[in-house]
Amino acid sequence: MKKKINVTIFLLSLIFANILWISLGTVANAEEVIPAGYHEYTTTEEESIDHWYGIAKGAYLKDGICTIKRAGTAKMSVSGTTTAHAICDKVKVGVYLNESSDGGSSFGTIGSYYFSRDNASSCYGSKIEISVTSGWYYYASAGHSVTKGSTTEMMSTHTDAIKAS
Repeated sequence: MKKKINVTIFLLSLIFANILWISLGTVANAEEVIPAGYHEYTTTEEESIDHWYGIAKGAYLKDGICTIKRAGTAKMSVSGTTTAHAICDKVKVGVYLNESSDGGSSFGTIGSYYFSRDNASSCYGSKIEISVTSGWYYYASAGHSVTKGSTTEMMSTHTDAIKAS
């Protein structure tokens, strides 16, 4: 009887190990790509923008934009856009608000905002009038990704810091 139980446990262990191996193989087949491109920065006292343009021929990820702007006294707004060359299974943008109390020497993330769309060629998201501390510096960063089949292309953008009024 004890031998039957040991054999059963051994067989179940083999089945479990094979299930894990198959699932890991599926994940390993997913391809993550960081396409070639360039950034164009625009900054004023009121607003800062990082616009990334993809230059890889045949890539899915077309461009990504990250913006921060003053929205009044002790208020900031952030936004992000991800655009693909064609309709993709999933298009995402995650926007992060970062602050510095020491004049811009070091920053910490104080807000994260995530947006996604299925079967689309673009995704836009924003968070407006976020309460911040007057006189401190803030910048936005964003992660952009598009997924088509088993291929995911991704890249990031970040603005320059601006001072809250």
